[in-house]
Amino acid sequence: MAVHLHTRSCYTLLESTLKIQDIVALAKTEQMDAIALCDRNVMHGAMAFFHACTKANIKPIFGLEFEVLINEQHIQLLAYAKTDIGFQSLLALSSHINTVDEPLTVETVRTFDRDLIICSAGNNDDLRKLNSYEDKSELEEILKLFKHSFVEFYIAIAMNDSLFLKKQNEVLKNIARRLKIDTFALSKIYYAKKEDFEAYQVVNAIGQQRTIYDKTLSIEQDRYFRSSQEMERLYDVDDLMKAEEIAASCNVKMNFPKASLPVYENNKGVDSATYLRELCRLGLQKRRNNQVSQKYVERLHHELDVIERMGFADYFLIVYDFVRYAKMQGIYVGPGRGSAAGSLVSYCLGITEVDPLTYGLLFERFLNPERISMPDIDIDFPDNKRDEVIAYVAKRYGKERVAHITTYGTLATKQVLRDVGRVLAIPLSDVDMLCKMVPNVLKINLDTVYAQNKKFAQVIQAKKEFRRLFAIARKLEGLPRHTSTHAGGIVLSDKPISSVCPLIAVEEDLYSTQYSMEYLEELGLIKIDFLGLRNLTIIDEVVAHIKEHGHDLDIKSIPLDDKETFQLLQAVDTVGVFQLESEGMKSLLHKMQVKNFEEIAATIALFRPGPMENIPLYLENRQHPESIDYIDATIQPILENTYGVMIYQEQIMQITQVMAGFSLGKADILRKAISKKIPGELEKLEKDFIDGSLRKGYSEKVAHKVYDSILKFAGYGFNRSHSIAYGLIAYQMAYLKARYPLSFFTSLLNSMIGSETKSSEYIFEAKKRGIKILPPSVNTSTSTYEIEQECIRFPLLGIKNIGRANCEALLQERAKNGVYTDFFDFVARISTVKFSSKAIESLIDAGALDDFHETRASLRATLPDALRYASLVKVDEIEQQLDLTLVSKPPMVVMRDFLGDRSRKEKEVLGFYLSEHPITQIRSRYAQDVKGLIELAHVKGYVKTIGFIEHTKQHRTKNGQIMMFVVISDETSKFDLAIFPKEYQIYQDILERGNYVYVEGFIKDRPSIAVNKLQKVEAE
Repeated sequence: MAVHLHTRSCYTLLESTLKIQDIVALAKTEQMDAIALCDRNVMHGAMAFFHACTKANIKPIFGLEFEVLINEQHIQLLAYAKTDIGFQSLLALSSHINTVDEPLTVETVRTFDRDLIICSAGNNDDLRKLNSYEDKSELEEILKLFKHSFVEFYIAIAMNDSLFLKKQNEVLKNIARRLKIDTFALSKIYYAKKEDFEAYQVVNAIGQQRTIYDKTLSIEQDRYFRSSQEMERLYDVDDLMKAEEIAASCNVKMNFPKASLPVYENNKGVDSATYLRELCRLGLQKRRNNQVSQKYVERLHHELDVIERMGFADYFLIVYDFVRYAKMQGIYVGPGRGSAAGSLVSYCLGITEVDPLTYGLLFERFLNPERISMPDIDIDFPDNKRDEVIAYVAKRYGKERVAHITTYGTLATKQVLRDVGRVLAIPLSDVDMLCKMVPNVLKINLDTVYAQNKKFAQVIQAKKEFRRLFAIARKLEGLPRHTSTHAGGIVLSDKPISSVCPLIAVEEDLYSTQYSMEYLEELGLIKIDFLGLRNLTIIDEVVAHIKEHGHDLDIKSIPLDDKETFQLLQAVDTVGVFQLESEGMKSLLHKMQVKNFEEIAATIALFRPGPMENIPLYLENRQHPESIDYIDATIQPILENTYGVMIYQEQIMQITQVMAGFSLGKADILRKAISKKIPGELEKLEKDFIDGSLRKGYSEKVAHKVYDSILKFAGYGFNRSHSIAYGLIAYQMAYLKARYPLSFFTSLLNSMIGSETKSSEYIFEAKKRGIKILPPSVNTSTSTYEIEQECIRFPLLGIKNIGRANCEALLQERAKNGVYTDFFDFVARISTVKFSSKAIESLIDAGALDDFHETRASLRATLPDALRYASLVKVDEIEQQLDLTLVSKPPMVVMRDFLGDRSRKEKEVLGFYLSEHPITQIRSRYAQDVKGLIELAHVKGYVKTIGFIEHTKQHRTKNGQIMMFVVISDETSKFDLAIFPKEYQIYQDILERGNYVYVEGFIKDRPSIAVNKLQKVEAE
């Protein structure tokens, strides 16, 4: 029976079409009892391969393909792990290859040669070239070096399917016999079947950024999964038997010692559990101002007992340590996220800022003593400070013990269509058309799109090249395309991570695990999420600015009943406010009219697809609390603050505790069983709930009614701990917006430099509040938005064609030699730092040169003369020195600006209208009840607005009448108009693209206006 020792998976990125499960399935089909995974340089797939082989009862053989350099010869080798020690050698070798930026030598490989089998790879490399020379002396010397350097060394007889190579392999075998080195049969496998060659060819073309018609495309023929019969036909019996011997000697069991968290070293010389208890005792006293009631003491002891029993004291201390570091460095730390906010220990340590007893949060929702699982504390930091905290952790515990987590960008549905289309040389416009038919839905795939979208299927079938594209794309869909890093996940270990998991350099600051997240916990590697939150950056910056101007503000101590904040929330003035700025959320806020902090948290919990069904009941019960049916008085205190609606998972846990006598741990098991719909477990827990309720004196009718209510709501239940913590961030941002709008909008806009849509929206909101946005200026702007005399100055970096290098050069020249005095002075000085004429034109169109009191049209017309003047006053081309007295400045070309033209050019370089949109000027002629389009998003009823017609589309109704759908825009947004047949007959002459129109009509259910009245209006 043949065994394949060189199967390359898709984790040799874009060089194989084989997924891990494909490799194992092929081996199973061919009745092979062992198979090797042998990727080039990496071991990304090793854990998935181990589990798949174990499930299929096939022996996994772990290999690695890599390159060594000998006397300028590049030679490919294979290494196979014989034992668990050998497997760890492979981990270390792969880590070295992927983190050390230097060629691998035989001497270096020897340092990793513990329980490894090393083989030549039979590749098209320099070793094969040496075999083709008449003089074989250099080849023999290298083979001797390998034989003497490695404990076990074999020579691969590979690719005998080629007659040319088969003859070369016969020569190689003779040399091997003379040198007393054993040979073995090796068929390289990169795809499943012969007919998959084209897909293999395409995936390589994607990786090499070529088309399949490019003659320089490097691929190997006939690398499909060969049957035992084919192998026996192609290779000598002794080589096949040697391959089986190698396979038999490889027996990795994955029983090597796993990692664990580092021990937190404290300065008291006590064990971690004792140190944690003392920290929590002191922290609780501080949090409670030394007024510690018995319920806090009991809760703290309970949590600490569970933490110690589960062995997680060091976990909490490690998190405490880096959170403390962040706070000492002035880095704002989020109040909490997820279920960790339900832990009093976390609150005492300063990890979270939410008192769980005040808000009725449950520790067991975070760490359940009856269902062993790892703690999961996620910490939010400002997105511009997160890396500082990670750097501290790496420094404290050692770079080799801290790592990011690898994720994979894949050939997802649209991506695979684009990539395959490109390498098949299909016109981009055709590929774009196909991609636009793919809905933006998570986990969609090509087969689903084809089955559900008739138009997509028809287009695919209409052309031979589209059918070919689709067939190949289906085979490649889902393959990994590139490595990336997990958004926040960091793992820590008490030993070098490479002893349990291979590493790779993806980012500069820190190595990443080669395994993805789902395999790390079983290796003892615990994930902690360091998350960068843009909104915390905004809070941090706003508070810092307020303090700079002499106001003492502790954001963690602001009152949670601030009148101005709730006025802002009730007015739904929440653009830029964390969690509360989407149109759907604003619509909900409009209905909710929140009156206290609890209702903010409830709003966040309710705004999700399932729970939204409960909004009418919640609002009705809030309006009429006297008619709420709590089923039983004993659960009323649990549901009172959500008006009888089970919004939170914690409420369900508390009800089962009160009624059925469940421990909170068991209550959490019920909660999870309901949300995961685990049938067997649900039946048992339902019986336990009913029996427990009956024992506690409840009637069977009440018990069943409450349980049915739990079943109804539990699937939708939200984590209250998370809702309270994130509600706190939302409230803090609303408070800052309400009380410090100038600082708030400055930071908000800085967070969105580069995003035209959001910048436009936020600028419009700021202007609505009476905040003036000053245009960019080469003499006062910096790279960011800045407050200037109670206004906000637009940044140079917000202008297209002005990159960071240009911006820095302009600012440095200004800092060194003073403000730019006029247009010619500016052009001459900026020419010394390689500013292009296109960049200068962008500055003109953006208004950044309006300081010189010339029209923008004049500046553009004069630019060629200014550039000639700049070249004449340059006295030293190398040093870029100027003498502005050498020649006189030429006269300005005087031209008039036209508002429409000026506004259009400004929009081109900024992405939106900053100084004045023509509609702004038009709107000024009308009454205040004429709204901007962005204001209509959550409005219902009769509205008046003005817009620019961007798109029109005629539509014939069922009874044959013509109506029209129109898209209009203004300086803030876009909106749909529906012009019904009657109105269409009246207004069809003005419904032309490019017209400005005044609109009156109704908004009912969807975000479009049913038009009653239209009037064409003229800009300047």
